[in-house]
Amino acid sequence: MTLQQLQYYVTVCKYQSLTKAARELSVSQPSLSTSIRDLESECGVLLFDHRPNSIVLTDQGRAFLREAERLLYSYRQFRKNAGLIAQRKAVLRVGVAPMGTSLIFPRLRKEFYRVCPDINFQIVEDSTEMLYQKIDTGELDFAFTVSIAPPEADYRAVTLGHSRLLFCVHRDHPLSKERVETLAQIGNTPLIMLSDRNSQTKYLKRLFQTAEYTPNVIQYTSQVFTILQHIRENAAAGFLSEDIAEREENLTGFALREVEEASITVIWRKDAQVFPAMEAFMRYVQNCF
Repeated sequence: MTLQQLQYYVTVCKYQSLTKAARELSVSQPSLSTSIRDLESECGVLLFDHRPNSIVLTDQGRAFLREAERLLYSYRQFRKNAGLIAQRKAVLRVGVAPMGTSLIFPRLRKEFYRVCPDINFQIVEDSTEMLYQKIDTGELDFAFTVSIAPPEADYRAVTLGHSRLLFCVHRDHPLSKERVETLAQIGNTPLIMLSDRNSQTKYLKRLFQTAEYTPNVIQYTSQVFTILQHIRENAAAGFLSEDIAEREENLTGFALREVEEASITVIWRKDAQVFPAMEAFMRYVQNCF
C-alpha cells in the first residue's frame, strides 16, 4: 500500500467517478482502476460497489476513507514539520480547547515565541475529551484543557487559571433584567449549544438531567462564534466562558449555581518521550504559572 494509492482512492471517493478522478490526477482510467483493485485486494474487502454508470462507497470503504484521509493529513503535516526542522526550527504539537483558553493561550504563545523563536506550534482545536485522547495516542505533545475534574495520575499538569461557563443573553433580552441563578429559570428560552461530542455540552446535559429541566435547544454548532453571534443578534441564548462573555459589552452573563468553576490546565503524559523543545516549553509554563 502506497501513499499514491491512498491519494488515488481519496480522489475517486471525492468524485464517485473514475473518469473525473483520472482527469484530476492526470492518469489514465485503466491505471486508476488497477490501483483501486490492487488496494481492495490488499485490504481484502470491497471498497466500492461498482454499478453500470457509477461507483458507490461500501460501509468498509467509508471507514477506510476516514483512515486514508487521516494518514494523508499526517503525512502533509510531517512534510511541513520536516521543512521546519531543516530550517533548524523545532515543532510542538499543541491542542487547545475552544472555550476557556481563548484569553490565556494566545498571550502565552506570543510570550513563549519571544523567548524561544526557533520553536513553532502546530495547533489543533478540539474538545477537552478529544484532546486527552490525542495526548494518549501521541498525536499531541501538550493540551490546554478546561475541566472541573483534575487530571488523572498518568498526566502531569500545570494550572494556568480558572474559568466558569456563564449563561448569556443579549442585554435587551427579557432575562437580562432578572436575577437568573438556576437552570430552571432559563425556561423555554431558545439555546444554541456546541455539538453533542463536545465535553462542555455533555457536562451541561448532565446538569439539565439532574435538574429535571429540558432545554429548548434550537441548534447545535461546532463554532463558538455561532453561539456568540446569535446572542449578539438577540436571536438565542447560550453558554460562554467568562473570558469571552466579559469582553462583550452588549451581553449579560449569569453564573448559575449548578455550573462549577473549571480549571484551565496544560497537560502532558508522564511517560511521554521528552525532547528539547518540550523541555523548554515545560520550563516556561512552570516558571510562569
